[in-house]
Amino acid sequence: MYAIVVVLVGIVLYGIAYRFYVKWFDRNVMESDPKRATPAHVYMDGIEFFPSNRYVLFGFQWKSIAALGPVLGPILAIQWGWLPAFLWILFGTIFIGWIHDYGSIMVSVRSEGSSFGPITYELISPRARTILLWYILWYVVLILSSFTNVVSGLLNTIPQSPLPIVITTIVGVLAGYATYKLKINIVYTTIIAIILMYIGVYLGNLVPVKVDLGIWTIDFWMWMVLIFCFLGAVLPIWVFIQPINYLSFYLVYFGIIGIIIGMFSGITYSSPAVTTFYDPNVTFSGPLWPMLFVTIACGAISGWHSLIGSSITSKQLDNEMDASFVGGGAMIAEGIMALVSLTTAAILSPDVAIGNIKAGKTAANFVTGGSTLLSKIGVPMDFAKVYTTVMLIILAITIMHIGLRITRLVLSELAGPSVGGIFRNKYISAFIVMLIVYIVTSPKTGATFAYLWGTFGGANQLMAGLALMIITLWLLREKKRTVFTAIPMAFMIITTLGALIWLSYSGITGYIKDPTKVGAGIAAAVNIILIILALFMVAEGYKAYKRIKAPKPA
Repeated sequence: MYAIVVVLVGIVLYGIAYRFYVKWFDRNVMESDPKRATPAHVYMDGIEFFPSNRYVLFGFQWKSIAALGPVLGPILAIQWGWLPAFLWILFGTIFIGWIHDYGSIMVSVRSEGSSFGPITYELISPRARTILLWYILWYVVLILSSFTNVVSGLLNTIPQSPLPIVITTIVGVLAGYATYKLKINIVYTTIIAIILMYIGVYLGNLVPVKVDLGIWTIDFWMWMVLIFCFLGAVLPIWVFIQPINYLSFYLVYFGIIGIIIGMFSGITYSSPAVTTFYDPNVTFSGPLWPMLFVTIACGAISGWHSLIGSSITSKQLDNEMDASFVGGGAMIAEGIMALVSLTTAAILSPDVAIGNIKAGKTAANFVTGGSTLLSKIGVPMDFAKVYTTVMLIILAITIMHIGLRITRLVLSELAGPSVGGIFRNKYISAFIVMLIVYIVTSPKTGATFAYLWGTFGGANQLMAGLALMIITLWLLREKKRTVFTAIPMAFMIITTLGALIWLSYSGITGYIKDPTKVGAGIAAAVNIILIILALFMVAEGYKAYKRIKAPKPA
C-alpha cells in the first residue's frame, strides 16, 4: 500500500466530516449563537478570561491537545497491523473525537466558563464533583509521569535537542510580550518567531548539550522538564503557555506537512495490514479489543482534550461560532497527525518497528521513519533527525505545563480550607505535584514506560468517556438531541473499563511471577483505583439521568 494513499484518504474523509457533520451539529444541535456574549468577554480579566483570535486559539488548542499520544500510540498499535489502527484513528475522530472536544468547549461556554468540576457539581451532584476531581488528579499525574519519562530520555540521549527547546521557549515568551504588550502585528511576530525557532534547530546540531552526572543524569533532565512545567503552571497564560504553544504549532505542523510531502516519493508500507488479535510476546500488547483503543491514547479521542476545552479554551473563545473551528477542527488536525505517525512506523520493516517497541525505543520509530520521509524532499538527514526529535519533545512539554497547571488547581480544590490553605498557594501546590511525578517516574523509585503508558492510556480514554457522559447529561437537561454523544459515551466507558481490568490483571500476574517488577504492581494498583472512581462516577451520572428525565411536578 502506498503511504500517501492512506493519508490522503484520511484527509479527504476528515474534510467531508468537517464540512457536513461538524457544521450541521454546530448549527442544528448545539445552536451556536454569534450574538451571545462568551465568558471571555463577560469575565475578561486578562489572565484566565480574554478573547483570542480564532486562528491563534486554533493553534493554541491544537498544540495543547496534540501530545505524544497521537504519535507514540499509533506506533505502538502497529503490533496489530496498520489497518486496525488506521480505521480507529479515522472513524474514531469522525464520530467520537471531534464531538467530544467541541462539546467540552461549548458546555463550558454555556456554563459561564466553568470547568468540569463546578459543572459536575451543578449538573450531577456534589459527590460526583469530588469523585471527578480525584480521578482527574490521578489521571493527570499519569500523563505527567509518562511524558516526563519519554522527554527526559530524549534530552539525555539526543544532545542536539536541548538547545532548540530552550530557544523555542525564549522566542515564545518574547513573542507573547511583543503581541500582547507592544501590540506588534501578530503576522510579523509569527514569521520572525518561526525563523528563529528553525535557526534554533540548526544550532542544536552545532552545539550539542551533553550532561554527565553519573546515576543522577536522568534525574537532572527530569527536573529540567518539571521546572519548565512549573513556569507554565504559575505564570499568566498569555506570558508562557499560550505563545509557546501557539508558535510551536507551526514548528510541529510544518514538520508533519513535510513528512506528508515526502510520502509522494512513492514509499510504501512494509508492515502487514493485519497481524494477530493478540501477541503475548510484544511488550505493550493485549487483545486488539479493548487494548487498541487505549494504546492509541489520542489521535481518535482523548479525555485530555475535554480538560483543555473546559478549563482553558472556553475562557478564550471570542465568538460561539469559532467553537466548531477551534474544537472540531483542531481534533481533526490531530487525527491527521496520528495518521502521519502511523505511517512513520508502517514504512519501516516489521523487524525494525516491532524490535524498537520491544526494546522500549518506541520514539525511535518516529525519528527514523519521519527523518527518512523528510530526506525525500531534500532535508539533510542530520537536521531531519534533530527536527523530528524536537517535534516529539515539543509535543510533550507543551502539554505537560498545562497538565501541571490543571493538577495544582485540582489539588487546591480538593484540599479546601481544611489544611490551612497551604495547597491554595500556587507555588506550593505545583511543587508538590512535581515531587509526586518525580517519585513516580524516577528509575530509582518508579515504574517503567511499559507500565506507565498502558495505565495512562486507559485513564485517558476513560476520562473521555466520563466527559461524554457530562456532555450528554447537559444536552439532555437542555432538551437537545443526545444520541450523537450517548452512543460514543457508552462505547468509550465499556471499552476502557475493559482495558483497565485487563491491565490490572496483567500487572498483578506480572508482579506475582516476578516481585522485582515493582512497576507492574504500582500500575495494577492505580488501575484498580481508577476503575473504582469511574464506577462511582457512572453511578452518580445515572442518578442524574433519572432526575433529569423525571416528569416535573405540575
